[in-house]
Amino acid sequence: MKLYKILLFAVIAVGLNSCNQRPKQTDGQDNVKYYRNIQFSETPWDLEKGTHLLTEKEAQTINNYKFTFNENNQLVSVEYNRNDTLLGYSSIGASKITYTYEGDKQLKHFFDDKNAPVKNGGASIFEYTLNDSGMRIAMRYLDETGAPVENRNKVHNFKWNKLEDGMIQEVRFNLAGENVVMNPFCPFYELRFSYDENGYVTRMANYQADTLYNCTAENCGEIGVSYFSFKNNSFGDLESFSVHNTVGQLSNLYWGWAKRVNVVDENGYVLESTQFDQDNEYLSGKNIPVTISVYDEHGALVKKISMDKDKNIVNNPGNGVAIEVYKYDELGRRIEALQYDKDEVLVEKKG
Repeated sequence: MKLYKILLFAVIAVGLNSCNQRPKQTDGQDNVKYYRNIQFSETPWDLEKGTHLLTEKEAQTINNYKFTFNENNQLVSVEYNRNDTLLGYSSIGASKITYTYEGDKQLKHFFDDKNAPVKNGGASIFEYTLNDSGMRIAMRYLDETGAPVENRNKVHNFKWNKLEDGMIQEVRFNLAGENVVMNPFCPFYELRFSYDENGYVTRMANYQADTLYNCTAENCGEIGVSYFSFKNNSFGDLESFSVHNTVGQLSNLYWGWAKRVNVVDENGYVLESTQFDQDNEYLSGKNIPVTISVYDEHGALVKKISMDKDKNIVNNPGNGVAIEVYKYDELGRRIEALQYDKDEVLVEKKG
């Protein structure tokens, strides 16, 4: 417990000082914006949006997502960097993404921290189709030559429609044109997404024939899964993620949890994440109910600590790891990841 108190004090002491809209910056180019974090998303229909705006000067010393827009205010790139050095541990599936526009098509490419092209989920290009108002209505996966491919979940293309009630309807198809599920762990065919007035997603619901549907497949738990509910704060930081059946009862996903609750600081960094089961009790068994995260003055994650419900540091039953430590060079590039047990003994990596 002494170690935990020291670490918790470090979290509070190191806590670093936007909403979906794009407020004006005091310096820098008008077409370039810097943000600490990326807004939570559950669908490729969402365009990347930043949260917690930074100035250009702050971006020289703080890890950030650099957004660049063209003369039509269209997003052309997002780069995870510090002082224009690309970093390899972003939350956008790459160190850098770019968008190009050709008629009604929006083409998305991915790059690593060496600025070399990389794949995302088995695809090199996400080709979006836009309607006359600029809304995404379809997307398909392509390889590096532009040929159609399926991603690792056997999905080739998406179709989206904005319904009269404002929800976004999503369906997916494979290369054979067959309707396919979101992924094996969430076997949903038609999804409908709800957003609040700030553009933050609040619900992802499973539908069948215009009716809220309760999935009872093996990976949907013993009481079934119908929708996910998301609670965000005014900055767009995700505070809770919960899973429910059609009548609103908490329901376990494949991994055993039904609800996650985050404690975030004033900059949107998750300091503590707690998992609960469908009885609204702390996750137990071989699972870790509480995870503490510590960040440095640059906003880089330096430590993750596994804890039980009483905030005692514990080893993960799966790999014996209790504490993960990350180290960086002077430019912010991650150079080492170490793992320790609860007694701070180094755990040798397998393989």
